[in-house]
Amino acid sequence: MGLLCSHALSIQFLLLFASSLFTNCLTMNHSTATHHHECHQHESNALLSFKKTFIISKSASYNPLSYPKTLSWVPATDCCSWDGIECNELTGHVIGIDLGSSQLYGSMDANSTLFSLVHLQSLDLSDNHFNHSQIPVRIGELSQLRHLNLSHGNENTFSGEVPPQVSQLSNLLSLDLRSYTLDPLPYDLINNLQLKASTLTSLTQNTTRLEHVLLNFVTISSSLPHTLTNLTSLQMLSLFSCDLHGEFPVGIFHLPNLTVLDLGKNQNLRGMLPNFFSSSFVIINLPGTSFYGTLPTSIENLTSLHWFSISSCSFYGVIPSSLGNLTQLALLNLINNGFEGEIPHSLFRLENLEHLFLSINFFEGHLALDMFLKLARLKNLELSHNKLSLFSQNRAVNETILPPIQWLGLSGCNLNGEIPTWIMNLTTLNHLDLLNNNLQGEIPYFLFMLENLTLLDLAGNVLEGQIELEMLSKLKKLTVLGLGGGNKLSFLEGKNTSIVTFPSQIQFLDLSSLSSFSQFHTTLARVD
Repeated sequence: MGLLCSHALSIQFLLLFASSLFTNCLTMNHSTATHHHECHQHESNALLSFKKTFIISKSASYNPLSYPKTLSWVPATDCCSWDGIECNELTGHVIGIDLGSSQLYGSMDANSTLFSLVHLQSLDLSDNHFNHSQIPVRIGELSQLRHLNLSHGNENTFSGEVPPQVSQLSNLLSLDLRSYTLDPLPYDLINNLQLKASTLTSLTQNTTRLEHVLLNFVTISSSLPHTLTNLTSLQMLSLFSCDLHGEFPVGIFHLPNLTVLDLGKNQNLRGMLPNFFSSSFVIINLPGTSFYGTLPTSIENLTSLHWFSISSCSFYGVIPSSLGNLTQLALLNLINNGFEGEIPHSLFRLENLEHLFLSINFFEGHLALDMFLKLARLKNLELSHNKLSLFSQNRAVNETILPPIQWLGLSGCNLNGEIPTWIMNLTTLNHLDLLNNNLQGEIPYFLFMLENLTLLDLAGNVLEGQIELEMLSKLKKLTVLGLGGGNKLSFLEGKNTSIVTFPSQIQFLDLSSLSSFSQFHTTLARVD
């Protein structure tokens, strides 16, 4: 229980972290520059004609801070002063349009007047709703274009094939056609756009100064062209869920300026990690691919790495102790691979680590759970389903130096003894999974004081004693409660039975071992 949630949680962190990074790097400053030449009339007319083809609808934009920028586009005023318009200060030509999150709704006209603005260097139409129209082939006429952003939250509202003419934009520095979300969704995003392999190859051959290529959820359905290895200016390559297959060009790992590599959820994409000599990588995200092999010792040379996620791949072998030299690492996700051996103690030197996911592997050895408390920034710890034998020294821990742990997943970790007492001071804890261990003794009173808990799973242990229903009712946010399977527990109704309320938001309840289950069921019925 909780493992799928932890995987989704990891993806959510990436979306928040990477989207922030992408936004900071890709946002262009389109505020009106001081200019000495007014807007050209034919360009003003072209913009007004473009405006008339759309209506304003709040639902057209995903960003909660969206607003209709085109409301400032008024005839008989200088278009260089309009919101979202940037002009060359000497010539007055429109060189930048930023209509990102402008609540525009309507179809993109194949012969839109937008394409008469031949001096455009930057075009941002992101986060508007284009009614699943196609990207016009005339996009290739904007030969001066350096930045093109047609991305959208949830799913891209352009549909069909990305026109091959995009590859004619030889001055392009950034191309963003991705779909994205900042919140976890109960469904997969739909790939509405398709990019032919021939177009991608031509793009990488003709636009050799590319810095950002963001194509998440654009269906490519091919292997990646080796011409990508020639893009020495490339900083971000994001190809999440593009239906890629074949062998990943290893030379991409050696591009000197690459900081973000996201290839997640391309199940048939194979590859190995190379020997790293030096690198500017900040994010390497490969979950749900067929990457395989061992982790090279030279991974220690990725000194700027903040995010390393290779969950649900085919990696194996031991974790090199050199991984502990990545002092900037904030997230390490190795879930669902074939790693074995002991968890290296060098990991406890990762002072910036916030998220550690190691579940569903073959890690083994005796390990003090208290060691993880050395990671001062740790928020999420997932060790479930390994061959570990965990123990807690249950010593007094200064609560002021405890990490701010929110997620503690220890299912099937052979954790012995009593429930560690330092858990009482994890006031931000919302997920506590201790399923299928060897925990003994009574359930400590302090667990019912952790008011942020949404999951509490103690099933499959040898716990005993009585639980006051009144105490359980204090967990107002609890949605998953597991107490069954081997425990010898009973409920004590307490003094104020008539006013006790059981958490109404409970979605999963395992009480199979309760000796007083029938009595408790009666109480539940009365509360309902």
